[in-house]
Amino acid sequence: MPMDYAQAEALAESARSLMGVPRGPLMDLQAAVENVGLLGFSLDLGAENGDGAYISLDGWGVAVVNGSVDPGRRRFDLAHELGHHLVGDAYAPELDVMTDGQTERMLNAFVPYVLMPREDITEVWADFSQADRRLGAIAIATRFRASWTAVCSHLCNLGLIDTEERGSLSGAPPRKGDMLELGERWVTELEPPSVPPDYGRRVVGAYRTGKLTAAKSIDLLWGTIQERDLPEPVAIPLEGLQREFEPLH
Repeated sequence: MPMDYAQAEALAESARSLMGVPRGPLMDLQAAVENVGLLGFSLDLGAENGDGAYISLDGWGVAVVNGSVDPGRRRFDLAHELGHHLVGDAYAPELDVMTDGQTERMLNAFVPYVLMPREDITEVWADFSQADRRLGAIAIATRFRASWTAVCSHLCNLGLIDTEERGSLSGAPPRKGDMLELGERWVTELEPPSVPPDYGRRVVGAYRTGKLTAAKSIDLLWGTIQERDLPEPVAIPLEGLQREFEPLH
């Protein structure tokens, strides 16, 4: 567990290395965290039901994020659960109270560095800061798929803006016209319901080979598809069936 902000940044650098994306925007976060053993699901839990949860199960981490919050927040929450996964810490509120919220505070510090590495953000900011600083912040939010609040706070924490400018930027979130001026598009991730890509592939593969029923497959895919969307099962040759049901000697 990181004990200070420098360690939180170092943990983020290690996390990116493990995911194979040491620099640049971290696209398709759901697939990236699956590569390090974290299955991230996005489900519509309702605005009143919190941000997400993490458990460790049979050597895998399983995270559920609330898909009803905005896309930037969903990525923030999944990156936060990645922190729990990497430090081997299934969050227990009662323990965090005992440490005065240190666990959650350090993992919240870890998240911006995972999504927006210092060196990358400094380079993007340098391209815009002398001309249109707000547009520079919008470019960061768009390219790194981060929430506006997270971008403004991160710029301040990196010393690129002061607290007064953070306040003014926070109160002027991006508009559609800003995106057109920038010439870039926001790409939405973790739209609910959403399951990890390799997990989905394995479930459908198990259905195709008769290891799972259609009903169980739909259940495991959390409503991302309906039964009519499943591919045709693989035909098993008669001799294969005979071998499968031969008595054991």
